[in-house]
Amino acid sequence: MKKSIIFILAICFSIVSCKKIIDSAASLSKEDISAKDLVEVSINNDYSISVPDYMKEMKSLNDDASFQYANIYKETYTIVIDEDKQEFIDAFKEIGIYNDSLTVIENYSEYQVNSFQESLNSDEVKELDFKLKNLTAKQFELNGIIDGINANYLIGFVESDAKMYMLMSWTVDDRYKKYKNTFQLIQNSFKLKN
Repeated sequence: MKKSIIFILAICFSIVSCKKIIDSAASLSKEDISAKDLVEVSINNDYSISVPDYMKEMKSLNDDASFQYANIYKETYTIVIDEDKQEFIDAFKEIGIYNDSLTVIENYSEYQVNSFQESLNSDEVKELDFKLKNLTAKQFELNGIIDGINANYLIGFVESDAKMYMLMSWTVDDRYKKYKNTFQLIQNSFKLKN
């Protein structure tokens, strides 16, 4: 009799422990963060973008980026690359790859996404609905393997009167679901200063 009670108690504890593990894993599936949890960073009196306080400046992510923030422990990264809009148009027209039937942002985003897709050896690209107040913008999700690491990227493109901006956030594949909302909040916080 004692053995059966001990056995039943052991099963009950196992079930409770399994439920706690499952609940804990479910809570890891999405980071619980909102826009009010982000910290605004201003760049060169040109634009601002907000990031969670756990992300810190990391100047080694991309030599061309004007904004580089990351958390290597959470494996979350965000950069912004800005380019002179007219120089981009002139350079692409000079080499014959500018398509006059597309808008500037369509030319820019199409070229960048295709180039990135090739380097990732990825077929998976999804265009998302991305609107920023008074700005022309586009956003895409990509995933692929780079340097042997399977990663997911959220890439936003913003057009201003003078510049083109590429906003890129990424993490390893198995963490993307958790941080996708955070990446969207970061990119949605982008604002021009002028």
